Amino acid sequence: MMVPVAPAAASSAQCSPSVCREIASGLGEAVGIGQFEGTAFVTYQTGRLRAVDLATGAQRPLASGLGNLRGVAADSTGVYVADYNGRVQHVDPRTGAARVLASGLGNLQGLTRHGGLTYVVGGETLWQIGTTVRPIALGRWMAMDVTIRDGRAFVAHLGGSIAEVDLGTGHSRAVVSNQYEPTSVGVLDDGTLYFLAAAFDFHRVSTAGRVEEVLNFAANDFDLEGDGTALVLRGTRLFQLTGLS
Repeated sequence: MMVPVAPAAASSAQCSPSVCREIASGLGEAVGIGQFEGTAFVTYQTGRLRAVDLATGAQRPLASGLGNLRGVAADSTGVYVADYNGRVQHVDPRTGAARVLASGLGNLQGLTRHGGLTYVVGGETLWQIGTTVRPIALGRWMAMDVTIRDGRAFVAHLGGSIAEVDLGTGHSRAVVSNQYEPTSVGVLDDGTLYFLAAAFDFHRVSTAGRVEEVLNFAANDFDLEGDGTALVLRGTRLFQLTGLS
């Protein structure tokens, strides 16, 4: 059952130099952002994948012809990208060589890596990809993004909610509802959720379920680390945010 959560009074602020650092500009019409060990990975609907050095801002093309890309994630095994046309691919970050891990999954959006597995969402389905491909949960969603924490997936639903999904049972419940078009979601180590509303404002959801607008930043997408550091795509520019709590 969806339980409405009333938003708190807004206390949003513009991004200030004390919490924001511009890393790179001139990225073009990027749609997805992920990171691993000092490198950001940026996706494009044209099928391109670019790498950005977080220390210097230096950019390099990594791969092209990957389809209509959306979400991206990376770990020690490589870079993983979601193609809106139903494919998940692995890309070698050194050579750019790509291979298809799964196909025919519908219209895909957000993607993440956790515990050596890939999780991807699109439409009404949360998929898990390892040695096999299986649906974890079906919901009345327009799923846009997913993140994992402590055996639970959190799914951003364009219809206005954030769903919590038990990865063991597939049971889901709305932890937030009646919000305006959540498009991206992340979670801190302490369980605090962040989401983007309509690819624009940052909202925080406390562990008690209180929703607060905390940053007006006109962001396309973000990738949140558990320690409160985030990479944020804003138009053609890439920023690093610190101190989210």
